[in-house]
Amino acid sequence: MLKLVSINLLPILIINFLFFLFTQNTRLNDSGSISFLQLLFELFTPLLLVTMNYKMAVKKDRTYFIPNFFLILISSLLGIGLGFLNWGLDAGGYTLQNDLGGNILLNPDAETYGIVRLEAQINVIVSIVGSLFCSILLIIKYRKKRSLQ
Repeated sequence: MLKLVSINLLPILIINFLFFLFTQNTRLNDSGSISFLQLLFELFTPLLLVTMNYKMAVKKDRTYFIPNFFLILISSLLGIGLGFLNWGLDAGGYTLQNDLGGNILLNPDAETYGIVRLEAQINVIVSIVGSLFCSILLIIKYRKKRSLQ
């Protein structure tokens, strides 16, 4: 179980920390390219986690994927939360102030809220579909192994 947690959570934490460090450097983030890369990473996180968890489940000959599913879901949503926190801390160069002078973490504008909500919905859908697909593949693979013996 500890290996599952480390495979799912550690990469998310490390990469989000690196994105945070890169966005604090104004020369690197002048065009917003780091924020765009972070957005792409957040969208592809469930796919990466599903493939890593599937490969690990195949190696261990497991037919169940439920713990993996929950860890994938938690990790991808944690990544979105950390991305939102990073977005709020950077706030497009306004450093904790949005256009109205308020704290973007406490009062996100409608655009920011909509993007974060859309990301969360996409990640939940991809996590569910990917986990179901992996579960079906594992069950089929396990049945083929048992029928050959």
